[in-house]
Amino acid sequence: MESTLSRLSVRFRSMQDRFYVGVKRYVLCIERRTGREIWRTELKNSVLVNLVVSGDMIFAHAGGVMFGLRTADGAILWRNEFTGLGYGYCLIATDPNQEQMQAGAVAAAVAVSAASSSAASSSS
Repeated sequence: MESTLSRLSVRFRSMQDRFYVGVKRYVLCIERRTGREIWRTELKNSVLVNLVVSGDMIFAHAGGVMFGLRTADGAILWRNEFTGLGYGYCLIATDPNQEQMQAGAVAAAVAVSAASSSAASSSS
């Protein structure tokens, strides 16, 4: 359990240290403190790349195509051509309750781990 919590903690810190930019046909991941580019993923040719970050996913729209990317490395996990809808602007939204539930699950796992560690220490 401890290694899982350590991985979650490192992942959370690394997510806080990054931000994402949609420009021309690219999505870029930038280190917040230094401005250093961490990764760059090329999408479909488009002047405007609209994006939303939700959990460990980036939803990006470029040139009439929606992409699902992984925040860790920019890998394209899926694409949807939105057949018949053309190349207009696209607004993207996610459910904020879903992210709150994920944060609550992490907090619960931390509490259970702390209680288990405390119980193990007292019985020793």
